[in-house]
Amino acid sequence: MNQIGAFLPELLLIGTAIFVLLVELFFDFENKKNAINGLAFLGVLGSLFSLPCLGNFCCSSSCSLGPLPVQAFNGFLKTDELALFFKTIILLATLYTLLASFRYFESHNIRHRSEFLAILLFSAAGASSLTSAQEIITLYVSLETLSISSFLLAAFMKKDRASNEAGMKYLLLGVFSSALLLFGFSYLYGLTGTTVIAEIGKSLSAQPVSSIEVFAVILVVAGLAFKISLAPFHMWTPDVYEGAPTPVTAYLSIASKSAGFAAFVRLFWVGLSAPSIAPIWIGLFSILAALSMILGNLEALPQTNIKRLLGYSSIAQAGYLSVGFMVGGQLGITALLFYLFVYLFANMGVFLTATIVSSKIGSEQIVDYAGLWKRSPFLGVVLMVGLLSLAGLPPFAGFVGKWYLFSAAISKGYIWLVVIGVIFSVVSLYYYLQVVRRALFLEPKDVSPIEIGPYEKLALGVSVVVIILLGFWPTVMLQAAQSAASSLF
Repeated sequence: MNQIGAFLPELLLIGTAIFVLLVELFFDFENKKNAINGLAFLGVLGSLFSLPCLGNFCCSSSCSLGPLPVQAFNGFLKTDELALFFKTIILLATLYTLLASFRYFESHNIRHRSEFLAILLFSAAGASSLTSAQEIITLYVSLETLSISSFLLAAFMKKDRASNEAGMKYLLLGVFSSALLLFGFSYLYGLTGTTVIAEIGKSLSAQPVSSIEVFAVILVVAGLAFKISLAPFHMWTPDVYEGAPTPVTAYLSIASKSAGFAAFVRLFWVGLSAPSIAPIWIGLFSILAALSMILGNLEALPQTNIKRLLGYSSIAQAGYLSVGFMVGGQLGITALLFYLFVYLFANMGVFLTATIVSSKIGSEQIVDYAGLWKRSPFLGVVLMVGLLSLAGLPPFAGFVGKWYLFSAAISKGYIWLVVIGVIFSVVSLYYYLQVVRRALFLEPKDVSPIEIGPYEKLALGVSVVVIILLGFWPTVMLQAAQSAASSLF
């Protein structure tokens, strides 16, 4: 039973993806497109609802699949509370992506939607399994399942030059980063004789640090930093975010980043936490975090395309998240998890709004967001709340998230990093408020209303409620994040 429990969400995602393809191939009936959309959505929803049936999270002992952690494949996959937290974020991001995709399908008349949905579900399965990986080969295979699917999704608009360019850039740089990561893993295996992350940690703790070990750590950092858009490994992000279909951009900004941080937490705070090597990679991450906050925010200032702006914003956000990661311990990882949860709702709310607006006006230029408030007051509110939360303004949840990240950093003596974070959070206000100003205070060129579907309205409403609620009352989510972090240490 533990075998099924550890891999249950992924099994549901993979099964749904195969079923969607079979329905497309062998059935022909009226409203088949809507049926395929519904199948994909229900599959992800089922995966999300399967998480409470794992271990201690189950509300009924009759449906529990055993106490946490639950394991599969001789312990190579292990679902503990930390994995559940990351899985929840990834699956919620996938649900938001599906809603944005349904709108995108209609506005761009995409023919092969079943293939798109199946690839998205396979990608989510890879991201979800990565959070449970306990050895480096399983982690690598899961990461490549996510990456290869993401390459395909970015280039899915075959006749669109920008999409093809995005897919090609993402592929070439992604393959290079994967090679670096695999090269680093090979050195770790050579040094320790094992692929199990916990055993790697024990082996490295028993031997003095060597130049080969430092080189392996640098390769692993470089390979994974690409996945989460950390500077200076961020060169692909703005071009891919701008050229890929908007729902794919939203998915990459949350699901791919969450999976990347899950890999970082497992690898470094379990496998590379030896006192001899930890100060080296912690120092390296402090530099990468500072670079990401500085470059991401500065390069966002002149942007005129909403997706490109959010791409640079994503780089800066990766820097903030890295602050919590490098601090480590229960305090740092708790801050990281809480901020990642907040970032999910803020970013997905903004991206879903951007998808709805661009499908109506046919433009992704910020100048065309003028007067959004008058065309759709609800979308204006969502955009304002999401962007101000990303900027870290009170009383929104983004402020609370940054407060805990910076507090954790101060407790470890990284005051210089906090100063950089605060300064460039203020800088970010300029480009976020430029969008808000256009949406709320300028006159629209077209006064026709923008229609919102009921499910879209529900998803956007949930985003706003969560951002505001966690801004005033973060206790429950902080406790969940703390419980997840404690399962690691």
